[in-house]
Amino acid sequence: MLKFFRKLRSKSLEDGKVTRYLKYAIGEIVLVVIGILIALQINNWNNDNQQRKIEEKYLREIKTNLEFDLDDIQFNIDFNESKYRSAEVVIYFVEKEIPYSDTLKFHFANLIGATRTLPNTSAYENLKSKGIEIISNDSLRQEITKLYSFTFHNLIDFEKQDDHPFQYFTFIPELSKEIRLDEFWKSADLIDQSRIFENHDFNNALKMGIFYRGHVLNWYKHLKVSVQSCISLIDEELKGNF
Repeated sequence: MLKFFRKLRSKSLEDGKVTRYLKYAIGEIVLVVIGILIALQINNWNNDNQQRKIEEKYLREIKTNLEFDLDDIQFNIDFNESKYRSAEVVIYFVEKEIPYSDTLKFHFANLIGATRTLPNTSAYENLKSKGIEIISNDSLRQEITKLYSFTFHNLIDFEKQDDHPFQYFTFIPELSKEIRLDEFWKSADLIDQSRIFENHDFNNALKMGIFYRGHVLNWYKHLKVSVQSCISLIDEELKGNF
């Protein structure tokens, strides 16, 4: 094409047709400009396409991580519900001073223990290092950030700073004064059946334990809903834009 214009330009000059030459010269410039614009557009399209592929990759990885986390969250919900029920049975036994029975052995042994949430944050950390702005949907980006930086974070803090210290330094020491553990989480017997009704420290620790178990349980239920919501939003984004 350029060779064609050069020939026309030479012929026009030879014939002295300056006006025609100028037209062809302008046409040649326009063609070059159009070619550059097309090249830039193709380059931008390729960059956008590459960014979308990277975004899709991270969204799928985060979804996989969250699905894995859901199993752990459900386990912790079940665990805390079991501890909560046992604590209610024992506090009823203590406050009502009802006759002791072997069915209480399981509940005394089941009082021990606390959960620890361990979210799989590898995909989110990789996304942060790449730049969280790569998630083009503002609402989805905010939801993911809130889930990892606030919801997970607050539960982890409460377990580490409140629940675990209470369990290890208050509740378990008081419980150990009253029970003899036969099999962890399965069977424990009272050391002195009459003394437990007068042990107000144990009674108070048990009530605090019920509060902590209930609080942690509510946190996990809230976390489960948040994770499920985030997974649904990711699914919608993947179906609608990829």
